[in-house]
Amino acid sequence: MKHHKTGIDFNQPAQHRPRLGLIALASDVLVERDFWRMGLAAGIDIVTTRIAQSMPLTPATLARLEDGIPDAVRLLLPDAPLDAIVFACTSGSAIIGPQKVAEQIAALRPGVAITNPATAAVEALKHLGCRRIVFIAPYTEDVAEITSGVFAEAGIGFSDRLCFGLTSDVQIATPGLAHYRRAIAQADIATADAIFLSCTTAATLDLIAPLEAETGLPVITSNQAAFWHALRCMGHTPSMAGFGTLFSQPRHRPAAHRAGS
Repeated sequence: MKHHKTGIDFNQPAQHRPRLGLIALASDVLVERDFWRMGLAAGIDIVTTRIAQSMPLTPATLARLEDGIPDAVRLLLPDAPLDAIVFACTSGSAIIGPQKVAEQIAALRPGVAITNPATAAVEALKHLGCRRIVFIAPYTEDVAEITSGVFAEAGIGFSDRLCFGLTSDVQIATPGLAHYRRAIAQADIATADAIFLSCTTAATLDLIAPLEAETGLPVITSNQAAFWHALRCMGHTPSMAGFGTLFSQPRHRPAAHRAGS
């Protein structure tokens, strides 16, 4: 077989679009779809690996995610550069600890920006100047309590906290707009600056616009916040239509609380 010279230097790294590495739970049915939708809008490529997760979702099973992080990272485009990595589990990040998650990933992919939905949501709320939230989680009370602790530790208060008591990702992916509307109707939103909808496998990306329109409050979701924060960590200034106040406004001044706060 004859070999032909092409004039291409194959030792030179090719130019690539920004790449975001996504570590998704094996059971998560929605996170990839959400990230690809936002990635296509932002011109960001999404590369995914999966991490094993046992059911039901409890503090104990979520804590065991830590053991699978190294193997998941090793499968995340090992021979090519990444611009950021998202560990895509809100409750798992809170239970393991955001710092421990970042350390595990950085040990294998040094120099890459790392975030997770819990940390990202806190940063998103701070960016918007929001100090008091309605926290809505699909988990059981014990998982929701630990997850909300990340916000409390960051100095973010709660006008209300609600949980659905669900124990699997398949169940969590089921509630839609009507279910979240009912939850918000039961919540104390009068003294809230924002609403946070937790969990990467919750079908909440399409709920942002209608819920913001109905409540007049910014709505932050796990996947929206994680993607937004990953872009910021990569040095981008996120601005995209269709994904809520977080992406449509560069910054809010600290919100004024309503009467009675």
